Amino acid sequence: MQSYSESYSSPVDYDGLISNQELDDDVELMDYDSDHGKHSEENPLIRSSYSEPQDKKYGVLFIFGFLGLASLLPWNFFITAKKYFDYKFRNTSLPSNVSFDDEAHITSMQKEFESYLSIVSNGSNLVFMILTVLLVRAIVVKYRVLASTLLITVIFIVTSTLTEINTDTWQENFFVFTLVAATLMSGAQSVLTGSVLGLSAVFPPIYSQMTMIGQAAGGTFSALCSILTHTTGGDPVTSGLIFFLIATVITVLSFVAYIGLHFLSFSRYYMISLANNINKANDDLQVTSGEVIDKVAYFRVILKKSWIYCLSVCLVFLVTLSIFPAVCSLIKPISKQKSQWSDYFTPVICFLLFNVGDFVGRLITFICKFPGSHRPGLLLFFCILRIGFIPLLMLCNAQPREHLHVLLNDDAYPIVLISLLGLTNGYLGTLCMSFGPLTAEDEHLEGTGIMLALAMTVGLAGGSGLSFLLVNLL
Repeated sequence: MQSYSESYSSPVDYDGLISNQELDDDVELMDYDSDHGKHSEENPLIRSSYSEPQDKKYGVLFIFGFLGLASLLPWNFFITAKKYFDYKFRNTSLPSNVSFDDEAHITSMQKEFESYLSIVSNGSNLVFMILTVLLVRAIVVKYRVLASTLLITVIFIVTSTLTEINTDTWQENFFVFTLVAATLMSGAQSVLTGSVLGLSAVFPPIYSQMTMIGQAAGGTFSALCSILTHTTGGDPVTSGLIFFLIATVITVLSFVAYIGLHFLSFSRYYMISLANNINKANDDLQVTSGEVIDKVAYFRVILKKSWIYCLSVCLVFLVTLSIFPAVCSLIKPISKQKSQWSDYFTPVICFLLFNVGDFVGRLITFICKFPGSHRPGLLLFFCILRIGFIPLLMLCNAQPREHLHVLLNDDAYPIVLISLLGLTNGYLGTLCMSFGPLTAEDEHLEGTGIMLALAMTVGLAGGSGLSFLLVNLL
């Protein structure tokens, strides 16, 4: 069994590239067999074995939930501040009695900002996630988390400061600066997300589930904030400042929460194993020169065992991002009469329902894991079935349209379809992320988690690119 000679009262530098001999002096690491390993799907949340510390009061579990929330919430708030950016890029020559977002006076920067934002963010997200995968064993997780959270914090501090600065005389420069900031922020978020998901894969599967649930909670929270600001009709600059300040605080708290993992005996138990496993993987793949690590062999082993889950999670998010929010946000109520329902249709039906469905879907994985980790082919089949959401939602009342006819001409159709889109996205995506590491050896757990995160990112980027085509097909 696994036992420790060191005290749990002080943090462990599990990330250092220490030798196996040094680890053996401090800790006797156990061999987990295939039936009783720490990543068995049947493992309970809190193990009763006297040799293993417990997750007291679910502290580590909630920390991973918060880290999941913090990995996506800042970006969600950045794109939620649409009114703020519309104001910054408005036509400054308009009279005071004309709204800055009046459709008849929209500027080219207002019209093109979201498209440029989608391109730079998804491109940066994919590039930095690939780098995270390639450098997973070269740059240890604590440095990745530190660098990414620090960069996100600095960007939001600068962005918050700019809300109080008049940028009317240099709108084009502000436009470019915002896109550069978005590129860096998206890249940092990608590194943070991949690192958190990779770290959670080292723990029992429920910790990966909790990380995914935290991400969904962030989306739901940002959607609620968007509806609240829409309801109150607040000043766009003030609303933007509030969003950016909340994002800054959440990012700082996430780093504090991550540091807290170093002081909890349960998380230290798995982190010490992670350090040993990194060294074992490096030793196993080291070439005769003793200097070059064969990364290809490392990832070939991972993909051989987890490719179905990687393909499944990629497909889940590719389908989702191809239709949401690009097509879903264009769906209008059937009635052409102006009413409060029409004003709240998009923020409630499109964004809130999807995010709530996504959140609930991830929660359901705590009580139901059908089809189970032993039937990955069936899980992939369900992911393929989700492709049907694309034509169904395109046949709803998405406007403007030139090519397709509206066949599902009732408001109930988008309500049901968008809810199911979110529900299945959360449920199937979480199962893929929690089942994937079950196929891996201990020394490949972090790499498997990050590989799954890369597959998810590829799906996000591919779906975003496909969404431009689908909008033009309407």
